Amino acid sequence: MRYKPLVLGVLSAALLMTAFGHSAQGSDSASANPTVHGETTAAVPKTAPKEAAETESAADYREVYGEVLDGYYDLIANSPEDYDPREGETGVLEAIMGKEGGEALDSVGYSIQDISGDGIPELLIGAVTEKENSVSYGNEILAVYACVDGIPRFSFEGIARSSYRYTGEGSFLYQGSNGAMYSIFGTYTISPDGVSLSCNDYYFTFEKDKNFQEIGVYHNTSGKWDKSVSEELSITDEQFWQMESDREKRIQNIELIPFSQHVLSGADTGAVGSQVRARWAKDELHRFSAYDEFIADTTESQVGVLFITDSSVTDFKVLGLTLDSVDHNGKVAFSTKELYALDVLAPERPLMVRLTLFGTIPHYGISYVDGSGATRNFAVEVSGMDGSLLLTEFDH
Repeated sequence: MRYKPLVLGVLSAALLMTAFGHSAQGSDSASANPTVHGETTAAVPKTAPKEAAETESAADYREVYGEVLDGYYDLIANSPEDYDPREGETGVLEAIMGKEGGEALDSVGYSIQDISGDGIPELLIGAVTEKENSVSYGNEILAVYACVDGIPRFSFEGIARSSYRYTGEGSFLYQGSNGAMYSIFGTYTISPDGVSLSCNDYYFTFEKDKNFQEIGVYHNTSGKWDKSVSEELSITDEQFWQMESDREKRIQNIELIPFSQHVLSGADTGAVGSQVRARWAKDELHRFSAYDEFIADTTESQVGVLFITDSSVTDFKVLGLTLDSVDHNGKVAFSTKELYALDVLAPERPLMVRLTLFGTIPHYGISYVDGSGATRNFAVEVSGMDGSLLLTEFDH
């Protein structure tokens, strides 16, 4: 996957700024002084037994849903043109429209949890709409999968004009439109096995006759946009919209893992996604009792960036980046300088790097050898959407 840059004019104009900025950071002297930390002073939050069990269950089912998750990662990361979406993919493509690379991967996430109540977690793919303390949330469900006999099975999907929002306890608010005159909303509940939805209420507007002179409001529990199987309601337009507004108050956010944090399940697909994540140290460092530290520069605007992995990677390096060129296709070329190295970056011991992030051009990056033996190179960037950290792959 090639590195996808910002506006070419900005990048070209920034070449001189990049070279100047690097000379002011003093990386040579800093790279010789890594620090090793043992116990940190911050307390690690305790997990209640029920939450611990749910976390373990989700981890187990992450393998069950691994191929599905890898497929969505590939779809989001590569954003193919003229692609004919399969079931469950249309809403995701709508959610990433106009986004590329790390921004696209940060805008869609997933959750593995039992919403049907049968003890077997479902996989929910959702749009990320909020972030708080580096935790992502959303309520617009783009696709749902259930596990049947140990195999993922597609359940349902949501798209822009036919959306589902989570309202808790396995229920969803449906909102749709079939044109300017035709508005729809309703409530649905997922089946105990998680493979289908059952309609509780379905409200919609439709013309009362062929003259289109008067619009009526109709209701059924079959989920059919058909007034012949529906009851006409004697309510005003205001009452119709108020009913929808009342149901919107039941919408609940769920915590989502952005696909920017997804670790691909197969070593043979290692060239697609990153096993390492970059997070702000102030938000994540408290979770670890031990970590390594490297100081890349000591300016007043220095920040801490934590590099975390769920599976060990070898020959991990912190790189200084200098922008060399941008070709007519928008492909960026960096020259790199090794600043710091670890033989192994392990899940239980992350690396915290103190550095300065300035401008729109990446000045720092990382490289490592993944599970397939390939060397991967990523630039460290800050998202213009929500200020989160992104790792964007580049060729070297």
